[in-house]
Amino acid sequence: MDQQREKASAIAHEFVVYQESEQSDIKAEEKAFDALWQSIYDVCKLINFGIIDDITQEEFEEAYSWLKATQSLTEDYQDFELEF
Repeated sequence: MDQQREKASAIAHEFVVYQESEQSDIKAEEKAFDALWQSIYDVCKLINFGIIDDITQEEFEEAYSWLKATQSLTEDYQDFELEF
């Protein structure tokens, strides 16, 4: 699972939405992947509510797809319901 998290993290760090996030995974000593996942989720929520409006639909879809695909790699968000 560590290799999957590393690969998923590398992909997420390239997202435009990650650049908009607080990038808390950089500061996290434990559960860095969960912090990364939560950062991407938070920005997607802000996009969905229209608070962030300079992200394209394609960029949003890319991040949302990543959230769904990698949710099982998290420790704390496996049963979390994505609300978009």
